Amino acid sequence: EDKKWAVSAVDKGFPIYRCIALIGPNASGKSNIIEALFFALKFIDRTISRKDNAEISVDVFGFSKECSNMPTSFEFIFIYKGIKYVYGFSVNKKEVIEEYLMGYFTAKAKTIFERTKGQKFNFKGNQTKQQKEISQKTNANRLYMPVAAEWGYEQAKNVMEWFNLMVRQYADFNITSILEEIINDKKRKALFIEELQRADFNIADIKLEKELLDKKAAELFSKLFPGFLESRDELIENKNYKNKVVVVHRNDQGECFEIDMTEDSDGTIDIIKNMAEIIRIGREGGLMLEDELGASYHTKLTQHFLNIIGSDSINSGNAQLLFSSHDTKLLNFLHADQIYLVDKDETGATFVTLLSDYQIRPDTNIELGYLKGRFGGMPYMKG
Repeated sequence: EDKKWAVSAVDKGFPIYRCIALIGPNASGKSNIIEALFFALKFIDRTISRKDNAEISVDVFGFSKECSNMPTSFEFIFIYKGIKYVYGFSVNKKEVIEEYLMGYFTAKAKTIFERTKGQKFNFKGNQTKQQKEISQKTNANRLYMPVAAEWGYEQAKNVMEWFNLMVRQYADFNITSILEEIINDKKRKALFIEELQRADFNIADIKLEKELLDKKAAELFSKLFPGFLESRDELIENKNYKNKVVVVHRNDQGECFEIDMTEDSDGTIDIIKNMAEIIRIGREGGLMLEDELGASYHTKLTQHFLNIIGSDSINSGNAQLLFSSHDTKLLNFLHADQIYLVDKDETGATFVTLLSDYQIRPDTNIELGYLKGRFGGMPYMKG
């Protein structure tokens, strides 16, 4: 209903939202939802580099003895290049138990491959010879889909392209390198500074300065990464540098003061990181995962950042954001279809409820109703 937040006509005319919020009390499981998605993306991305027999660092549900021996399952339903795909897998700490990929090349779903009982594959007649050869290169603790993409199987390559877009935030996330990328692009830098100033920050400029790695840092570096450098002395003699982010603040008298970004306020650092991230991925698209978005800055800044996500000019690539928050004011800011209320049941398991599943009149103050306990997802206070 709200065009501001939606990417139109992605799936048979139905809009896809640019951002989704998880709102609920402490210990409701909001972070676990984001961490689960983060784990799945990393596991897909790093399958190729996994060592034989390496343990899969999946966490099981901690409040049930029955669940301790059960596999953990993940499923992605997504649209890429006009085709809807369904990709899923189940793992335990030792191996991949199940894996499957389906594509909607017509109105009916077509199974591209199916993996059951660990290493039992069914390719449903899809280039069976090529896929069978690839499956023999797939260890029990690795996913087949990324391996198939690596070995040139076309259907898997298309799917892996989408996942590569999704994992950019984590595969090479380094705020210094992201800011360097933005600073070296005059248009993007101007846009970045403009958006920070709109957020009422007295930031006049952001720049990078080269800082010589001192003797102490060189010694620590050589301890942490033995063998990476021939010697500590070589590092110092060759004058190795690291980039330092400098934020230039302007006071009300027009005077400018430079400060190392690490010494700025937590709120300023967080908003700089968030805005740099969306300006970086907003051009091509991708996914942002943010746990406790805006925890260290004001509600108005959170809303300003979400408006950037909804901006066609900045977010031309339709990047999407999944975030958790305690900020109840967002209940009246976003559309009810964008908000999932997170809570726990009597067993300690997390469940989510879409806010729009409740009957809500247009004139309802949703935040007030939420705080009164009408929609659930509220902390229970004794005494």
